[in-house]
Amino acid sequence: MNAIPRPTASAAAPATESSEERHADRERRLDEAASIIAKTLLDMWRREHRARREAAIGGAS
Repeated sequence: MNAIPRPTASAAAPATESSEERHADRERRLDEAASIIAKTLLDMWRREHRARREAAIGGAS
């Protein structure tokens, strides 16, 4: 019967990466995601604020 080939240790993720390095990488990616979300929310707030301001100016004239 043919067996499914398994990746060798060299083909797997590098075993030399420490848990601290993985943790630091995970924290960096979370920080990047949080930054993107913050920018998106700020842009949404600015767009809404601008629309309300323009509506108030347009409605007053």
